[in-house]
Amino acid sequence: MDGTSYGYRAFYAIRQLSTSQGLPTNAVYGFLLMLRRLLELERPDYLAVTFDLKGPTFRHAQYQDYKVRRKPMPETLVGQLPMIKTLLAAYRIPIFECAGWEADDLLGTLSRQATAAGLETYLVTADKDALQLVGPAVKVYRLEGEDRVIFDAEQVEAKWGVPPDRLVDVFALAGDATDDIPSVPGIGPKRAVELIHQYGSLDNLLRRLDEVEPAARRQTLREHGDRIALNRSLVTIRTDAPVALDLATLRRQPPDDARLVSLFRDWEFKRQLKELAPPAAADPAACAVGAARDRLDYVDAAAPETVDRAAPRLGDPSVPKTGHNLKALRLALARRQIALRGDEFDTMVAAYLVNPDAGVYTLEELFRLYVAQPPAEPAQALWDLRLALDEALAARALTRLYREIEHPLIAVLAAMEAAGVAMDVAVLRQLSEELATTLDRLTAEIYEIAGREFNINSPKQLSVVLFEELKLPVLKRTKTGCSTDEDVLQRLAAQHALPATILKYRELAKLKSTYVDALPALVSPETGRLHASFNQTVAATGRLSSSNPNVQNIPIRTELGRQIRRAFVSRWPDGRLVAADYSQIELRVLAHLSGDEALAEAFRTGQDVHRSTAAQVFHVAPEAVTDDQRAAAKTINFGIVYGMTSFGLSKELGVDVPQAEQFITQYFQRYPTVKRYLERSLAETRRLGYCTTLHQRRRYIPQVLSENPQVRQFAERTAINAPIQGSAADIIKVAMLRIHEHLAASGLRALMVLQVHDELVFDVPAGEVEAVRALVTEQMTAACALSVPVQVHVNDGRNWLEAAH
Repeated sequence: MDGTSYGYRAFYAIRQLSTSQGLPTNAVYGFLLMLRRLLELERPDYLAVTFDLKGPTFRHAQYQDYKVRRKPMPETLVGQLPMIKTLLAAYRIPIFECAGWEADDLLGTLSRQATAAGLETYLVTADKDALQLVGPAVKVYRLEGEDRVIFDAEQVEAKWGVPPDRLVDVFALAGDATDDIPSVPGIGPKRAVELIHQYGSLDNLLRRLDEVEPAARRQTLREHGDRIALNRSLVTIRTDAPVALDLATLRRQPPDDARLVSLFRDWEFKRQLKELAPPAAADPAACAVGAARDRLDYVDAAAPETVDRAAPRLGDPSVPKTGHNLKALRLALARRQIALRGDEFDTMVAAYLVNPDAGVYTLEELFRLYVAQPPAEPAQALWDLRLALDEALAARALTRLYREIEHPLIAVLAAMEAAGVAMDVAVLRQLSEELATTLDRLTAEIYEIAGREFNINSPKQLSVVLFEELKLPVLKRTKTGCSTDEDVLQRLAAQHALPATILKYRELAKLKSTYVDALPALVSPETGRLHASFNQTVAATGRLSSSNPNVQNIPIRTELGRQIRRAFVSRWPDGRLVAADYSQIELRVLAHLSGDEALAEAFRTGQDVHRSTAAQVFHVAPEAVTDDQRAAAKTINFGIVYGMTSFGLSKELGVDVPQAEQFITQYFQRYPTVKRYLERSLAETRRLGYCTTLHQRRRYIPQVLSENPQVRQFAERTAINAPIQGSAADIIKVAMLRIHEHLAASGLRALMVLQVHDELVFDVPAGEVEAVRALVTEQMTAACALSVPVQVHVNDGRNWLEAAH
């Protein structure tokens, strides 16, 4: 496969695709789609990818104007070629590149060697020059959208009028404008084909020049003999490049799924990530019970007989347990009224701490990484894995984080999931009916604006209405046509009423299908409650994630989205939900880590930090700051925490890049020590290869030293954010541990039921509300010893919406 050729095709097929942090990914995404399609369609036995290297080739030495007028490769594509190569490495596909040679020559050389080895070879390239290599055992293969085109000798001759081995003769006469190879004057491709047909070959033509008519053409060919010879050399694909075909290396291997998950997560390829990375809860829940390697019981939550056999020892606190996915095991045992007690070790959680970016922590993958030859006995294999991971934790100074925070949290999360949260399904049904009525009204409105009916949910039909019938400008193209994504519609909304109405329709339709109609189906028929999963081993920052459903994604920015929270209620008669959240915890962490006196003083004196920033940035008195200015300042404050660039900030605020740059400059004028801290933190990450949180959680970011500027800048933003967001994650985990312990010790019946970023939600009987509010406030405040005050907002209500206000 010609990687350079298809890198170009991918780049121009999908435009303006980038991550939320601004890292361009259009070429690597397009390349991924083509590669996967190739693998699915053809399932090759052997595969290699060739690339051009930057710099002159032997052809430039022959002809200094070779490709002289070709535009340089776009910088955003240059930056993605290393990403494409990283992708290929994750697929375990070997790459060939050689200084002074072009990718075509490597294709030619490898195909010649493959033919000699008795293989049938397909050259995957969009370059017409490769057609000269077609022969009995060699074909050119092109991916054309959803179709494929395969050129054998017959099809080459049908398209070009000459067999493959005569294409070089045609190109020698007609030249190649794309490579700045001039033609013989007056001879284009059509005339060149006629001459080769008439004389059989270029050599015959040159030997029989006296026969060429008219005389002027004969004279032109005679005068340009040197040009013809040079052209022939330039257009001939060489088959003697210094590369060797090693079939053992080229044989297709299973991809490195863990590496792909990490890449897809970094590049935000959500669909591919979802296909590849199952939820952590889908991992097998297993446990080895015993204090000696040769006297272990093996427990698999899916095998009841193993549970029954080991039940007495599972609850014995003196017997160690080495498990994988102990949260799932705890839940499975609890359903059978079996407690898990004693010294425990969870290999999945430990492996996550060692490498939080891996993404895949299955037993199979962990054995591959940490145990060279796992014993056949699964209990002993778990034991050996524990020893290896214990050592890995200690080598990275992570043992304390594991023992004091991450491991105790397993039991807390299991208790939360078992408890679940009560749901008032009638609220959701009523909301569904209201949304259906509103969507019907919007549908009629859309048809009226458009002047006809069409399928609103079809991007293709919407594209026809917007761009062909209403003549709105095309702002972005995808592989299948004109884009109608959210960004495009938002930009078009200022020009026409239809895009704005479509956006409203899409928002409400998603709200209805994803949450309002979906949540009732997830309520357990046995308990009448929603039992979401809270995952420790998904977010590389250390934050918890949730799934089935993802309660962290329930909308809060719109009034209709907030109404969904009315359905989350207490299980107790006259009970209340208590919601507690940290106020601006990440900015307080930044004040602590940076030691910036101005930022710390703002928190010590109870100032509105966003208002203070707005006053500095917009040059107004704090009391004169408008709501819009405060909102912009809030974006700036958190943008700094997330390593946002001036370009990213300009998009968020809807201002030009110089204005955004000025905002950032003014921010650092107010908080100068913050800038020095960020620079120091980045330098430390470059030196060590990782950054740490307040509780010494590590995030390895070797990409900060990448020579690829786009990859490096993305890594630098990650290095700025990880210590701050990770420290905030550590803090709320400590708070959860403290609250769980104190609730149990106090004899209160209140339950911790939800965790959403910096917020905790409790289900509280009527008589315990004040006690729980006081306990939660005290323990959340005590969970973090920062140099600035920590503020906790606590409220209660009949449902989550009321409690969150």
